[in-house]
Amino acid sequence: MNSTIYAALCACFGLSPSSSDASILIREAYQDPENAPQPPRSADVIYYSVEPDIAAEESPPPYNAANPTQSAHTPTVSTYAAWVLHLICYGPHALQNAQKIRAFIYIDGANMPRCILRKAGIRPISDPPEPLLLHEPEGSLWRLRCDLTIQLRAEETQQHTSRRNAVTVPPAIILR
Repeated sequence: MNSTIYAALCACFGLSPSSSDASILIREAYQDPENAPQPPRSADVIYYSVEPDIAAEESPPPYNAANPTQSAHTPTVSTYAAWVLHLICYGPHALQNAQKIRAFIYIDGANMPRCILRKAGIRPISDPPEPLLLHEPEGSLWRLRCDLTIQLRAEETQQHTSRRNAVTVPPAIILR
């Protein structure tokens, strides 16, 4: 999922995911943020992380059987898992970068962010909250930081390993 999110974020800025400009601008968030290297205050950097949304209500999974009367049918269940995309933008253009992602993540078309996400079964929930601009202390100076959160739904299809065999001919009982 992270590579798909990275490709969609690159598409928001019109960058190729394999370009050096994209790897400098967009980075996966560090697991230990206290020991993460700090980019210069004059550099624009976007950190992202995708986490399960534990606050989302679980809905019962719909049963999507192609043909339930088939004699040897393997049932499948499709659900949409809730995820949260956290974006932290640093640099002099932090607010503009967050607003660009918020607007462009929903643009559809060939090689556009929404198309990239849809092909992977990921759907962003529309109308995320406005980005939040903060001033983060760095030594004796301040660093611009902008936080943005986008809710996602990712389609997950599970196929049961056990097969359900239907009775095609009922057993005959002879009564005398």
